[in-house]
Amino acid sequence: MKIFKRLLLIAVVLLVLVLGAAAAFPFVFKDEILAAVKREINVNLTAKVDFEDLNLSLFRNFPNVSVGLENYSVTGTDVFDKITLAKGELLDVEVDLSSFWNKDKPMKINSVHLKKPNIKVYVLEDGRANYNIVKTEETIIVDSITGEPIVVEPTPFEINLDGYSISEGKILYQDATNDLYLSIAGLNHKGSGNFTQDVFDLETKTQMDTLTVRYGAIPYVKDAVLDLDAVFQIEMPVSKYTLKDNKLRINDLELKADGFVQMLENDDIGMDIKLSTPQNDFKALLSLIPNAYIQNFEQVKAGGRFEFGAQAKGIYNGDREEYPAFDVKLAVADGSVQYPGLPMGMEQIQAEMNVNSPGGNLDALSVNVPRFGLLVGKRPFDLVFFLKTPLSDPDLDAKMKGVIHLAEWAKAFPMEGVNGGIIDADARIKTRMSYIDNGQYDRVDMSGKVAIQNLKYKSEGLPPVHIQSLSTVFAPQRVEINNFEGKLGESDLKARGSIKNILAYFSPKKTMYGDLAFSSQFFNINEWMPTQEDAEPAPSVVDAAPAGSATPTTTESESASAIFDRFDFTVDGSIREVVYSDYRLLNTYAKGNIKPNRMEIDDSGFLIGDSDMQASGLVLNMFDYLFNNGTLGGNLKINSKLMNLNQFMGEAPAENAAPTPSSNTTTSSSDGSGYTPVMVPANVKMAIDANIGRLIYTDYELSNLDGQLVVEDETVVVRDAVAGLLGGKVGLTGGYDTRDPENPAFNMKYDMQNMSFQRVFKALNTFKMLTPLAGYIEGNFNTALIMEGKLGQDMMPRIASLNVKGFLETLNGVISNFKPFQELGSMLDVSYLKDNINLTNTKNWFEIQNGIVELKEFDYKYKDIDMKISGTHSLMQDMHYKIKARVPRKLLEKNVAGATASKGYDLLRKEASKFGVNLQKSEFVNMLIDVTGTTTKPKVALHLLGADGETPVDDAVKEELKAEVEKAKAEVKQQVEQKIEEGKQIVKETADKALDTVKTVANQKLDELEKEVKDAAKEKLNEVVGDKIDSTALKKAQEIIDKNKEAERIKKELEKFNPLKKKKEGGGRR
Repeated sequence: MKIFKRLLLIAVVLLVLVLGAAAAFPFVFKDEILAAVKREINVNLTAKVDFEDLNLSLFRNFPNVSVGLENYSVTGTDVFDKITLAKGELLDVEVDLSSFWNKDKPMKINSVHLKKPNIKVYVLEDGRANYNIVKTEETIIVDSITGEPIVVEPTPFEINLDGYSISEGKILYQDATNDLYLSIAGLNHKGSGNFTQDVFDLETKTQMDTLTVRYGAIPYVKDAVLDLDAVFQIEMPVSKYTLKDNKLRINDLELKADGFVQMLENDDIGMDIKLSTPQNDFKALLSLIPNAYIQNFEQVKAGGRFEFGAQAKGIYNGDREEYPAFDVKLAVADGSVQYPGLPMGMEQIQAEMNVNSPGGNLDALSVNVPRFGLLVGKRPFDLVFFLKTPLSDPDLDAKMKGVIHLAEWAKAFPMEGVNGGIIDADARIKTRMSYIDNGQYDRVDMSGKVAIQNLKYKSEGLPPVHIQSLSTVFAPQRVEINNFEGKLGESDLKARGSIKNILAYFSPKKTMYGDLAFSSQFFNINEWMPTQEDAEPAPSVVDAAPAGSATPTTTESESASAIFDRFDFTVDGSIREVVYSDYRLLNTYAKGNIKPNRMEIDDSGFLIGDSDMQASGLVLNMFDYLFNNGTLGGNLKINSKLMNLNQFMGEAPAENAAPTPSSNTTTSSSDGSGYTPVMVPANVKMAIDANIGRLIYTDYELSNLDGQLVVEDETVVVRDAVAGLLGGKVGLTGGYDTRDPENPAFNMKYDMQNMSFQRVFKALNTFKMLTPLAGYIEGNFNTALIMEGKLGQDMMPRIASLNVKGFLETLNGVISNFKPFQELGSMLDVSYLKDNINLTNTKNWFEIQNGIVELKEFDYKYKDIDMKISGTHSLMQDMHYKIKARVPRKLLEKNVAGATASKGYDLLRKEASKFGVNLQKSEFVNMLIDVTGTTTKPKVALHLLGADGETPVDDAVKEELKAEVEKAKAEVKQQVEQKIEEGKQIVKETADKALDTVKTVANQKLDELEKEVKDAAKEKLNEVVGDKIDSTALKKAQEIIDKNKEAERIKKELEKFNPLKKKKEGGGRR
């Protein structure tokens, strides 16, 4: 018994340990599991997947593991970048535990449950879809431990679903290949079946709070309530799905479906489906009509009968545009309806419709409405409509007659947004489109009129529309719009025109042609622009997809209403005042031709503020830009007498004012403080040739600007622009980049000709800060330079970010009151250095990096002083310049008759005397002038240089003395050896005496040579310090300047300047 108890105790302990381990497993190994999940996602999907948390459980579905992703999102890449495919509160997946860890076997998924998913599916016109996110090729990842690359194959999955579910879901499906739109909200769906079997039954239950289906421009179902209980027989080996028991209810209409759908080879979809209804009460059919299915629909009184039947059989293939045969029949007899709370009803509703297509090409489709009529009050309305061959040659036989008092209709039927108006129609059309196109007007029966008076309509999210009057007349040649006058929100509009082929409206492959003239006193475009709140960007495929590709819209309300985009109109219009964004355009006019995505502008213009603009050229993708977030493109020519860009630049916050020239600030506030950066749109790709008489930008004014702007990818590139600026001429090439809105960048090349130092210094604070010497110069200059850097939020350059390289040529100039030169003139007692200094044809290479301005060495001769000048100064105006000068000695000794030598000359003589050098024996004195401090408080120091004008004198003396001493030693050694050899010839008995004599003579000779060396060194030093430079030395120095590597580098950069570093077409840079 004790043994049994012990065994039982051990079993309990083991069980507790196992359960504890199972409970602790998700927490202990959560990081490893989280990493494994993310790895598997990245290996298997091309989309970006993110989630806030991961929860794991071994108990909920033991022995399987439940993996839950909380607050997940799946975002597309490439053309669908930033487009959300799916997001939701919870994605719960049940996975076979053994397959989770066994990488050699497929991962087995047993169930999938979605809570509050929001799924958006887009199919572009070229067939690309954002749901194609599963990788089919191997992926290379980096091992987190070894750092080595690993080739990973996509993980195979084995679907063994026992069940799946969706709760509180939303689905948006938009297919541009066939202009299909579907929206579902409040979706609750679940299904169960044995997916491990080849043939099994899938039992499903579906509820939708709202269902909207639009095909083309027609909303077939709008905000309908749907319930579906259905059993599908799934035949996995042949991909066949057959409807068995099912019950479908849409609003109040019950439907019965039978048949199958089968996935075949070559992307074919086979089908044989029939749809019928067990009901014949007209009220059930009425519930499907948009706006008819109201709350408390059971209180609606309706009479009459209807018959409905539909079927589709054959093959569907979207790529081949092959369609199954289908037939839809509907008949209504003696219908009537009376809504509760409305004083009037609709009576004598009679309708008959048959839509038939024998299959294959939709051009064989026919729509026949031999009868449609109703009576509202005492006013009948009748319509007959028959359309065939809609794609190739629309053949229409239709007539319409009746007067619709919309105020009366609103008393009989719930009409959202309609507030009165009269439609008077009496028109007939019996013709083919080809008859009109070929001018066979004798075969065209088109006559009658349609007139609208005082129609008022308000749609949710859009401004109210008031058509005050519209009169159209039907004639064989065209439909004339004799008069249109209305109010569109705040805007007024008058128009007239004609439509040459009205039947093109019925063919999705035909274009409607016409002409239109319009005028307006005031038009507010802002009212009609889609709002961006809560909208995510849609993919722009202008470059990637074929022309005319549709792009998904960003909101459901936009997608629900199709925009007619098959027109080609000649336009002549004028608007006195246009409001767009924050701007007001006056006296706007345009003449040209307009298509949805191609606008040819013959002439247009407007005034904005004090600016004017005239434009002509080509604008592409206008509709995609306005309605589908597409890319606006084209080529324009712009002419303007005055263009003030300041009005397009926002005002900067007050705290941005008055920056100082520190490492993180911009230039002085007078250079543009009060303005904020102009952001270049991301979805514009346009080339603009501009000719502008006056262009104002911050405090700058350019005249006669002529050049090209290329706008693309949030950047503007200026090409070959020339303009007048501050009395001179400037050439501009470069770029402005706003891809980083907080740090706009620029990269410009300037070629400035005949510019005034003083005008530029006073007008351009950047120039003032970088070249303080210019403030002391009267005269003109040329310059070529490249400047790149970042802009601050006041649109002025951030000085610390500047990188400048260039060349400055002074054509003529006079330096006045420049303290560093005055200080030097006083030190050397050279009067003309203290006076005005003339500059003519000086050429300087310079560079600016990290806030330091570097002037490359250049030669300059002023009167009889030769100089080599170079140095640097900081943006705080601290400077360090070196002037290597060659000054006539007599100029330093006595500048004026009877005057004493200058203080500077005395200093140089004292420095020379330290080395035993006499400057009076030199014709010239070479010196190094160190200029430090600031321009207002300079410090000047003098140093003696050698004859080469480069080496300090102490170094020169040491080198010369060393050379002379070495030479003397060699000579003494040679003479001593010679004397020793002579002594050997003296008789042996006098050897000692002779040897002593030889030594004495040698020592005397050594003393004499040492004295000669010192005297020679002094003479040589005088030459080193002051003697003139021979012609060979001058020539060599000039060659060094001409071949200066730094100057050559800067010159090459000026020649190969490439704004924004963009590649040329076909490779390379442009």
